[in-house]
Amino acid sequence: MHFKAMLQVIKGLFLAAPLLLIMSCEPGISAKQSISEHEIKQSNTQKPKKLDPGQTGPNPALLKEHRDSFSLKARRLTSTGNPSNGQWVVELLQGSKRLALWPAISGYNTNPTADRRWSPGNGAALPIGDYLLGQPEPWGTDIWLNLQPQFKTDRSGLGIHNCNPGSGCLCIPSRNDLNAIAAWVKATGTNKLTVQN
Repeated sequence: MHFKAMLQVIKGLFLAAPLLLIMSCEPGISAKQSISEHEIKQSNTQKPKKLDPGQTGPNPALLKEHRDSFSLKARRLTSTGNPSNGQWVVELLQGSKRLALWPAISGYNTNPTADRRWSPGNGAALPIGDYLLGQPEPWGTDIWLNLQPQFKTDRSGLGIHNCNPGSGCLCIPSRNDLNAIAAWVKATGTNKLTVQN
């Protein structure tokens, strides 16, 4: 009987483990991000695209050209005129030329129309506007780039970090992509992010 009870406890822990991994930018708030089977199959069957020149990080050739003209922009992806559920991209631009494009997530997919300037914990994506962008810094085993809104909002504790999964911040699913963003910010001194839509 004792062995059966222990097996039930272990089974319960395995079922609860995914829930323990779901986190948000602010401690104590849970988030739910999911990708449909169709999206997984589609991404697995798509042909690899040619990478932008700065996709994996800065290089000397790109850095020597107009060092002060780099900018970061983030935008929600849309399909048929409606914002998608949390799917975003972060773009690195040099003037008007795109150097890199990284997938990102912001907002709960269960609440895509939540008020984006209100907090705490309503699951909304980042509000539209300009943000001061901090330099990369350690955040536990992650990297954190602080985002300070340059407009009136109740939101706080915003940043760019690796998805685990994530909610109201701008989370980057690939650690390699996050490392590339952090390297660009360090190398260029970029201190602003614009959320476009």
